[in-house]
Amino acid sequence: MLRSYLAAVRELPKPPRLFLIFTAVNVFSWQCIAGSALVLFARAVNMPPAWVGLLLSFFPISMLLVVFTVPLVEWLGPRKLLVWTWLARNLLSLSVFLLPWAVSRWGEAAGWQVLLFSTLAFSLIRAVGVGAWYPWLHEIVPRPLLGSYFSIEVAMSQVIIIVLALAMALILGMDQGLSRFFLIYGATVRRPALREALADHDYRRFLILAMLGAASVMWLSAASVMYLRDMLFYSETRIMLLLAAGGIGVASSVHFWGRAADRFGSVPAMIQLLVAHALLAFSWWWLLPGGRLTGLLAVVVIVFTTIFNGAFTMVSARGMLCRVRDEGRVAYTSLWILGVSTANGLPPILAGLLIGHLGLAGFRLCFLIAGCLGLAAASLMFGLPPEEGKPPLRELRHLIHPGQPVRSLARVFWITLGFGEKKGEDEPGTAGE
Repeated sequence: MLRSYLAAVRELPKPPRLFLIFTAVNVFSWQCIAGSALVLFARAVNMPPAWVGLLLSFFPISMLLVVFTVPLVEWLGPRKLLVWTWLARNLLSLSVFLLPWAVSRWGEAAGWQVLLFSTLAFSLIRAVGVGAWYPWLHEIVPRPLLGSYFSIEVAMSQVIIIVLALAMALILGMDQGLSRFFLIYGATVRRPALREALADHDYRRFLILAMLGAASVMWLSAASVMYLRDMLFYSETRIMLLLAAGGIGVASSVHFWGRAADRFGSVPAMIQLLVAHALLAFSWWWLLPGGRLTGLLAVVVIVFTTIFNGAFTMVSARGMLCRVRDEGRVAYTSLWILGVSTANGLPPILAGLLIGHLGLAGFRLCFLIAGCLGLAAASLMFGLPPEEGKPPLRELRHLIHPGQPVRSLARVFWITLGFGEKKGEDEPGTAGE
C-alpha cells in the first residue's frame, strides 16, 4: 500500500506535491482546533447538546460568506488569500484560552460563550479564504490526476489525524481538568459569475445531489460522537482511539476509491458509498447502551462509517472539479463550497435540537434521517450524466445493480480492500466475464 501511494506521489508535478505540505499543516491545525475533540471539549464544560449543534454548524454555515469572496480570490490570487487568512484564523482561535477566566468571573455559561466566540471567529476568517482552495488546486493539478491527488491528500490527512487522535487520547486520559483540552488547542498557533455557474444545468444537478449526500453524512457525523459519549458512556480516550482506527481504515483504502473514480467517474463511486453509508447509519440503532455485542459492533461500525464518509467527500470533490469550466473556475468552486457548506451546516443544528429534546430517541431519529437521505441521494444520482470520457451508468450494471443489493454492497467492500481497481476483477466472482 505504501509503495502504491509513493508511486502516485511521484506521478504528480512539483506544485501539487508542495501543496500537499501546506495541506498537512492545515490538517494538523484543523484537528487541534475544530476536530472531534471540540465536541468532547464542549461537553466537558457541560455545554447543552443544542449549543453543541450550534457550535458545529459554525464551520459550514460561515462558508456561505464565500459568495462575497469571489472578487477577493480574483484580485489577490488564491495563494496569497489562502495563506493570510489561514494565519489570521489560527491567531483568533487563541481567544479560547480566556474560557477559565470567564467561568471563574461570570459562571459556566460565560465559558460556553467564549468557546462559541472562538469557534465562530475561526470559522468566519476561514470562510474568507476557503474560496481560494479549489481554484488553486484547479490551477496546479492536471485533471487526469485529480482522483489520484485527492486520494493521496486524504490518505496523508488521515495519517496525521490518526497520530493526533492517539496523542489526544493520551492527553485526554491524563486527568479530568480542562487543561488537557488547552494543550490540544495550544498545538497550533462576484455574484453574476455565480449565477452563470448556477445556470449550468448538469453542474447544478450534480451539486444538488452532492449536497443531499453531504447532508446525509453530516446527520450521522453530528450525532455519532455525542452518542458514544452520552449514551454508550465511552471515555474521551476510547472515542479518540476508535476514531484513530477509522482513520487507519481511510488511509488504507481511499487510494482505491480514487483509482475507481478516475477509471469510471465519480458518480458510480458516490452511489456505492452512499448506499453503504446508509446501511451503516441504520446499524447505529443496534449499538445499544449495555448491549452484549455493542463493544464489538461499535468498532466495525465506526471504522467503516469513517471510511465511507471520507471516501464520499473525496470522490464528490473530484467529480465537482471534473465538471468545472476553466473560464469560471472561481465561481464554480465557490458555488460548490456554498452548497456543500449549507448541507453540512443545517444537520448539526437540527440534530442538536432533536437530541436535546428527545434524548435516545433523538439520536435514533438522526441515524434514521442519515440513512434515508443517503438512499434518496444514491437513487437520484442514477439520472446524472457521466463525466466527459466516462461510460454512462447503464453500461456499468456489473458495478452497480439496484436489483442485487447484496452483490452491489459486496463490491463496495471489494474496492475498499483494494481489488476493485484491477482489470478483470471489477467485483467478486466476475473475473473473466
